Amino acid sequence: SHAFAFGVTAYQASWLKYHYPLEFYFGLFNQQPMGFYNLETLKEDARRHGIQVLHPDINRSREKCTIDGDAVRLGFLNVASVGRAAARAAIDARDSDGPFASIADFMERTGIPHEGLDNLSDAGAFDSLAVDRRAIRWEIGLRYRPVDSQLALALPVSADMAELNQATAWEQMDGEYRTMGLHPDGHVMAYLREQLGSDVLTSQDMSGLEDGTEVTVAGLVIRRQRPLGKAVFITLEDEHGHSPLILWPKVYARYRQVLKEPLVQVKGAISRRDGTMNILVAHVKKLAVVMEAPKAKNWG
Repeated sequence: SHAFAFGVTAYQASWLKYHYPLEFYFGLFNQQPMGFYNLETLKEDARRHGIQVLHPDINRSREKCTIDGDAVRLGFLNVASVGRAAARAAIDARDSDGPFASIADFMERTGIPHEGLDNLSDAGAFDSLAVDRRAIRWEIGLRYRPVDSQLALALPVSADMAELNQATAWEQMDGEYRTMGLHPDGHVMAYLREQLGSDVLTSQDMSGLEDGTEVTVAGLVIRRQRPLGKAVFITLEDEHGHSPLILWPKVYARYRQVLKEPLVQVKGAISRRDGTMNILVAHVKKLAVVMEAPKAKNWG
């Protein structure tokens, strides 16, 4: 009965994903957290199926994800420290008095706390009003007053804006991972690829390699699973797809601390059995990267 129910669910989900991919991912995003994968992995799967995921936007987002043209628009609740009350305040202010014209306008009409404002900035929610997220955070700091403090005069802050270096692409990506758990425009491994060397293959490179081929791959750990059997199963994700790993007990015992890191590089041999491909891992090392990476799902 369990197999039958699972088969029906798998068929229905596959049918929806094939015929209505936009609606499929929109519904899936709005049911998180759930299931086997984090939101970054679901975003990558959506991207590979032609569905774009857009940043939250103070003038377009609702509480949860919405369909925006041919894309999925992230909602206010996808941003850390922006709870239902803050999301509702932003939506009600916009619905009653029109779109927000500036950062100051948004702050005055919503009363969202400082941390929520900073996280909205790092998530890209103010990008339609200003292009430099570092300057946006500076302006928020200049303008912010706690709700229970004395009201300040709405004076211009242009004279107090500092000359700041614009945030780099890496810094913007790191801020999005920290505040939303995903990077809508790409994947962390795309930023790291040039540093790894030509001997480190992508998940895409392994499709035609034969059983027993020695390989080196790297990626973001998205799944750790230790069932009742001996082996430990781990999945790495890169900018092209997934690399399934198998670690036998002695190998896992040797590298179990390293495997707690979010980004790792492994060496091993390809194993092809019954139409499936795995990498039998022999060596693991962490990638020396400082960032707020999406959390892996751990099972067993």
